Amino acid sequence: MTSPRTHTSTVPGASGPLVALCAGHRCEALHRLADDQTGTDRVRTTIVSGRGAVLVSAPCLGACANGAVAAVARRDGVTGTTGPSVWLGGVDRPAILDALLGWIRSGGPLPGEMPANDVPLTLQDAVLGIGKPILTHRSKR
Repeated sequence: MTSPRTHTSTVPGASGPLVALCAGHRCEALHRLADDQTGTDRVRTTIVSGRGAVLVSAPCLGACANGAVAAVARRDGVTGTTGPSVWLGGVDRPAILDALLGWIRSGGPLPGEMPANDVPLTLQDAVLGIGKPILTHRSKR
C-alpha cells in the first residue's frame, strides 16, 4: 500500500483546509488532458502559497466514474484533527478546479459539522457527498 504524500504550508497553530487529492493514474491523466499542468501541481502550488493548508496526495480513491476527485475538510492547526469532508468530483474540469483553488485560497470550509454549507456556489454541482473526517498521520523524522 502506498503512503499518502503530504505537502503543507502550515504555520504552527494555523488552521486551514486539508485537501485529499486523488493521485491515481486515471485522475492524473484527466488533469493532463484538461490542461498541460496537472491539477495536483496547481493544487500543490496553491497550498504552498497559502496559510495553514495541507495537501494529501492519495493513491487511487476508487471513485473513477466521477472524474478526478478530491475531498476537502477543515483542519485545526493546534490538534491537527479535521472535521467532516466534502467530496468533489470532476476536479479535472478547468472550471471546477479553478473554483476549488479559489475556495482553498479563501480558507476552505469553516469550522463546524456542516461543511457542505460552506461550499461555494460554483462547486455545488461537483459535490458528491459528505464524508468522515480525513485521518492523517505525521511522519516521524
